[in-house]
Amino acid sequence: MGKIRVLSDNLVSKIAAGEIVERPASVVKELVENSIDAGSTSIEIELESGGRRLIRVSDDGEGMTRDEALLCLERHATSKIKDVKDLFSLTSLGFRGEAIPSIASVSRFRIITKTHSDMIGTMLKVDGGVLRGVEEAGSPPGTDIEVKDLFFNTPPRLKFMKRPETELSNVVDIVEREAIPRPGVAFELRSDGRVLLRFPARDSVRERIESVYPGTRLFPVEGGDEGVRLTGYFGSPLEGRSTARKLYTYVNGRAVKDRFLTRAVLSAYGKMLEKGRFPEGVLFVELPPGDVDVNVHPTKNEVRFKNPGLISGLISSCIGRVLGNAPWLASYGRPAGSGPGWQGMTRERTSSYSPPGGGFTGAHSSSTLDFDHTRDAPREETPPETPRHMHPGPVLEAGAPAGELLSSGGTYSDLKIVGQIGELYIVCASGDGMVIIDQHAAHERINYEKIKNSYEGQGRAPSQELLMPRVVGLSPYEAELLSGHLASLEALGLRMEPFGDGSYVVRSIPAVLGNADPETLVRDIVGEISEGDKEESLSEKIDRVIATMACHSSIRASFELGPEEMKALLAELDRAEFPHACPHGRPVARELTFGDIERMFKRT
Repeated sequence: MGKIRVLSDNLVSKIAAGEIVERPASVVKELVENSIDAGSTSIEIELESGGRRLIRVSDDGEGMTRDEALLCLERHATSKIKDVKDLFSLTSLGFRGEAIPSIASVSRFRIITKTHSDMIGTMLKVDGGVLRGVEEAGSPPGTDIEVKDLFFNTPPRLKFMKRPETELSNVVDIVEREAIPRPGVAFELRSDGRVLLRFPARDSVRERIESVYPGTRLFPVEGGDEGVRLTGYFGSPLEGRSTARKLYTYVNGRAVKDRFLTRAVLSAYGKMLEKGRFPEGVLFVELPPGDVDVNVHPTKNEVRFKNPGLISGLISSCIGRVLGNAPWLASYGRPAGSGPGWQGMTRERTSSYSPPGGGFTGAHSSSTLDFDHTRDAPREETPPETPRHMHPGPVLEAGAPAGELLSSGGTYSDLKIVGQIGELYIVCASGDGMVIIDQHAAHERINYEKIKNSYEGQGRAPSQELLMPRVVGLSPYEAELLSGHLASLEALGLRMEPFGDGSYVVRSIPAVLGNADPETLVRDIVGEISEGDKEESLSEKIDRVIATMACHSSIRASFELGPEEMKALLAELDRAEFPHACPHGRPVARELTFGDIERMFKRT
């Protein structure tokens, strides 16, 4: 065992940076929050190569004197708190005094700052935590911080950075998150010379939210009890997203990614929100500073409430009131006299797979899966229900994969259909026991191969023109991200054109998608593109988009199938090249042999 020794300040800063500076978005978050604490009314963020090459944050805040600028490079030097009791009455976003020295220790760092009363500003240059220069500099009041070559002196951290598009996506999320509760502050984000976000100063939070959620209908929530006040805006459960990226939560004005708050919101939506989907919305929790601890996480993303039961109860009741009275309830069956918070809602069923026709013109692909839509058809005014989004999951250990049975000579069509349970699983009898088939996963695999084979074999998947083109509003960043993939998406059957102000007009969708909602499809595809891995090739990216399209075109849970429909599904499954798993990796079927069943009942 080596001798115990005190670490150097430079090494300590690098260790601290490992907790605070995870990626370019972490740098932007810390610098923007410093600008907000400095009373800025305008904040500009500039990036190059997703923040790896350059991050620059400029503001018109209070600025610093020469001595203050030098002091801010010291660890735990801060103007936000003075003693222990201040930790329990925080009103600022920053308070530890670790961000600036941590960032400066893993980058080539430069700061130019000037107070409103000083005649001349100060410029400091730091290289990997080592101060290289201090000089006077002419500048307007405020602070301009430049971070170059992030992690240049910590190669392991540099190696784990994602591709520039992914890092940029995380920065966009941070800027939107910080901008929402501060309508009086103007924000602008530029990347490689292009303006991605521009939020002029507004009079109200609602106006700022409308800028962040273009084209999305959000409904206000409000309530309070015992000194806690909740406000916010939430969207329809029919317009959920595949990720929680557009669900923003705040505690006393501080943006947090707190699992407790996210779970409380999801619990409030209950069964109205499809499994695997997340609502769009903004939640503000205001309470006495002493009733919440914000010093429980290195990045201050999580908090601890003194009375969590009160918070979760308020969230449930406030959101429940909106969900119980909002216009989207026309899409649900609700028993007479049920209260606003009733969670037992069941959807009126409609399959997202439809035969040719049904509001579209143009070429359609043929299919034997011609599900009967008149049996459970919704009222005409009912908005189309968003399809269930399936996520990869672990393979179940109990029971053997049905593919092992079927690959040994049997086929899905050979199985004897017993019936459907839970309006999700098809139960079949086999010669050796029973097989349970996930109807959504099965249909998703079938549609995935149809789209993929058409795209690879013909260079273009069949599409269907929309009789009424659909305009989809996106943020400037999302629109920019989508613009580089229009040709590939059109080859997959999804044809879109820019429509101004970040919007796109959807003119056709893949034929196999039937009556799937174009807006939800586009938003999920944007999410898939932005979440891609650093090493992902174009073909891998296209494959994930095809999987998303297949999910949108498939029958969902809570859809009742008749005997002939189940037979048709199994027959199509036999024609699939790989019928044993959906494109997201979930098993299509599982087998329970007689031996498994006998062991369950202790007969062996």
